[in-house]
Amino acid sequence: MSNKNKNSKKILLTATIFSLFGAFSVNAYSSPDAPSGFVNDFAQMMSASARAQLEIKLVQFEKDTTNEISVVTINNLGGDTIENFAEKLFKEWGIGKDKNDNGVLLLIAKEERQMRIEVGYGLEGALTDAQSYWIIQNIMRPAFQQNDYDAGIVGAIDKIIAATKGEYVPSQKPSAGKTWNLKSIENLLFFIFFAFIWLAAILARSKSWWAGGVVGAIIGVILIFVFSAVIGAVAILILTPLGFLFDYIVSKNYQKHKSAGTNFPWWIGGFGGGRRGFGGGSSGGGFGGFGGGSSGGGGSSGSW
Repeated sequence: MSNKNKNSKKILLTATIFSLFGAFSVNAYSSPDAPSGFVNDFAQMMSASARAQLEIKLVQFEKDTTNEISVVTINNLGGDTIENFAEKLFKEWGIGKDKNDNGVLLLIAKEERQMRIEVGYGLEGALTDAQSYWIIQNIMRPAFQQNDYDAGIVGAIDKIIAATKGEYVPSQKPSAGKTWNLKSIENLLFFIFFAFIWLAAILARSKSWWAGGVVGAIIGVILIFVFSAVIGAVAILILTPLGFLFDYIVSKNYQKHKSAGTNFPWWIGGFGGGRRGFGGGSSGGGFGGFGGGSSGGGGSSGSW
């Protein structure tokens, strides 16, 4: 064999090796971002109201059981497989508690039209591969094929919660009295916060500015029946003009960002381009991260 042919083969072999390394580097896992809540809708597939309500549900589920369920939508996998992406993301975020590994990741890749349920070690007995497959094929896939992503995601989470709610319930039951009152206040604050975001998102997208005033007046009427006519009348006088003003502010901000093509603020149900706070939008803090759990590779994948 001539030296020329040997050199040509060496060059070809070297080029092939570099091409393979290049392919692996391109297809390597790339983190979407840090989590800002249990629901991280990076691909903007969910409505603001559904996202906020689902966040409330998952926050409460974690409080009741310590189980952590994360919903993540991404634009694409960057050439990676959804199985590898889900496993790496699960590990990076540490979904589930460290000692129990009681986490579940619901990952959806928009462009590839793929989804996966990744299950932590501690919940593999409660949420089996067969159950995960059934949820994807019978709940998510039909809804996604109709472009009803809210129904598919929320329906899947309801089934996951039903399957895992009996696992790792905290053994130490707090005493009644003060703890119950504190929990009630905490739940009320969560409800008010997400109700505020949901209402702002609705009013911002309405074409009128009077709807906020009507909402304020309705709240005042409700207070008449709950408390007294005097309190309700005062509430109507205060909340009606405040409602008009609030509607005006959120509507103007929505139109401003819509015209400029920029991301909407979190407080009007915006999605945000980077890290997002509860219910979407820009980073607003409040989420302390997951508990350091691990995945055993269990679960199932599918497409629509």
